[in-house]
Amino acid sequence: MRVFIFLALLISSSVSWAQESRARMPRVAPEVPSYLTLNLINPEMRYERANSQEIEDVKPLNFSFGYQKKRLSFLAEYARYSEDSGNATSNIERTHQELLVWGRYHLINKVKNELSGAVYGGVGLGGYQEEVKTTLMGDSRSDKENIKMMSGLSVGTEGAYQLQNFGFVVGIEGRALIASDFDPNPVWSVVIRLGVRFAL
Repeated sequence: MRVFIFLALLISSSVSWAQESRARMPRVAPEVPSYLTLNLINPEMRYERANSQEIEDVKPLNFSFGYQKKRLSFLAEYARYSEDSGNATSNIERTHQELLVWGRYHLINKVKNELSGAVYGGVGLGGYQEEVKTTLMGDSRSDKENIKMMSGLSVGTEGAYQLQNFGFVVGIEGRALIASDFDPNPVWSVVIRLGVRFAL
């Protein structure tokens, strides 16, 4: 009989100790997911100096994709646009294309259920290339420059609606694009991003 009482006390003490140990264990915070973002619709407006010396807006074709983990995100962006001046006899067409990689830090990052919002600042670095096609009396000649370095600063805000592993993203961003040949320097730009993102 004493043996059974001893075993009962031993089991009771073990269960009590296990419960206390679990209570003392720190709670593990849920892991923050990382996201892959694809932006296919990115209307952009830039302000450059035209041949007439007036500031005019250009609208590049813009694509980008990015990766975000906690407060840090990276974005690779390709942009291209063309502009021409002259007439049917004499014409000059300039084509500009660039590739930038942005690093961004999310200063404010709020999440509530499926909705999230962020305010961020970023720094970009990359290169650009321009090609000038001159047409005179039906004869044309193309001159392509070497790739040149450019950089940028950005500040923006974005919001997302997440459905498990898939979601939608919308954002607006203001940028200052800097390069030695830009006129004005920096070139001011505003871009709106519409895309989708996937939880990894």
